[in-house]
Amino acid sequence: MKTIVLAAITAFLQAGCLTTPAEPVVSIPAPVCHNAKQCEVMWTAAQDWLPRVGRMQVVQVLPDSIVTSPRLEGVRTTMHGVVVKRPLTDGSYELSARFECGEPQFPCTKLEQSGVNLFNTMVSAAGEGCDQ
Repeated sequence: MKTIVLAAITAFLQAGCLTTPAEPVVSIPAPVCHNAKQCEVMWTAAQDWLPRVGRMQVVQVLPDSIVTSPRLEGVRTTMHGVVVKRPLTDGSYELSARFECGEPQFPCTKLEQSGVNLFNTMVSAAGEGCDQ
């Protein structure tokens, strides 16, 4: 009887100490523009998203890339990154974003893919209706 009680208590304690593994973040596809008007709208949306939603400072905008730094003056921002407009074989363009934590001591590394997903969703939405 002692063995059964001890086994039950051990199982109970171990079950309480085990953690459920974090669910992986599903990747949302990068935005793709199919014509000049849609590409212009989505590229502008990407430039607006970075400082407004992503709280990143845009350092450089080129025809095919946007580079950010991790901080706005006086504002604590934890991510920075780059957005690249890549030509695809069918003549369309993919707007590929990559964000990283600027200060690893802050718990933002788990949010990097979530930031990319939010960027992808909002920039794709900006281009809807311009694809004709």
